[in-house]
Amino acid sequence: MTANRLPIDSETLRTWLVNYISSVLDLPAEGFPTAARFDSFGLDSVEAVVMAGVLEEEFRVPVDPIQFFENPSIEAFVAAHASDGTGPAGAPAGSGVPEPTA
Repeated sequence: MTANRLPIDSETLRTWLVNYISSVLDLPAEGFPTAARFDSFGLDSVEAVVMAGVLEEEFRVPVDPIQFFENPSIEAFVAAHASDGTGPAGAPAGSGVPEPTA
């Protein structure tokens, strides 16, 4: 499945995800472990659907909840979906490296 880029830069997307998840978990946003897997915090499929819906409402873009499982950390999600993130195998977005197709 091709990862769809969101019209959101990596810093904005990372900050939003940190703030959202830390508020759900009642943890401080400062120093939040962005490389930790979502499931290590107990986030499940229900929360993925809710988080995708809130992200869609906030930025007015469609987000498939399955992407939180295919990119299971904040850093992985940002790299796969931010407008200025990295593509396959760490290639910069728009670097000419084609993204895989289904």
